[in-house]
Amino acid sequence: MESIKVKAHVGQDGVLSLQLPVKNQDVEAMVIYQLVQKRSHQGSKQRFQAMLAQHQGQTFSDSTELFREDRRRG
Repeated sequence: MESIKVKAHVGQDGVLSLQLPVKNQDVEAMVIYQLVQKRSHQGSKQRFQAMLAQHQGQTFSDSTELFREDRRRG
C-alpha cells in the first residue's frame, strides 16, 4: 500500500480531482480529508512578531533555527 498527501481545492461542484503516479492498474483508494484554515498575512505576521519577542536577545543563524527553537520550547 502506498500513501500520498496532497493539498487540493474542491470546487463549487464538490468534485475533488487527483492525479496518481499509477497507470493502467486497478486501485482501491481511501480519502481522508481535513479542511484547511486560511491564514491571513496579518495573522502570520503577528505570530512571527510574538515569537521574535519571546526569543529577543538570542542570536540565530537563520529563521529555520528560530522556528526549531520555538518548537522545542513548545
